[in-house]
Amino acid sequence: MTINLDDYSVADLEKLIRQAERKLEKKRMEAVKNAQAEINKIAKDLGVSVDDLLEENKGRKKKTTARKSTTRKKKAGVRKPAKIKYRNPKDSSQTWTGRGKRPVWLREAVEQGAKLEDYEV
Repeated sequence: MTINLDDYSVADLEKLIRQAERKLEKKRMEAVKNAQAEINKIAKDLGVSVDDLLEENKGRKKKTTARKSTTRKKKAGVRKPAKIKYRNPKDSSQTWTGRGKRPVWLREAVEQGAKLEDYEV
């Protein structure tokens, strides 16, 4: 469904938005009430309370593993930044650690005949 909004004034569009927001909230509330009624009916048909119906792990036993792990997990932490290995002599703010893709400024310089060693820190 498409509505042509070109002929509406700013005030008319704002009024339309407010009406649509009120209608949307009303429809959401109706959907919640319908869902609640359906949950209550299912719980009643099963002969349990809604809380029992919605409780995920009730009656389930936790699985235990027979073997114990002898390896330790590493703790997640903050790494120190890698040391800078290359610096652009024309712009000292442009650096590269030697990890990952080669930066554009260094790649272009090497393509123009410069040696990578010329940029080492």
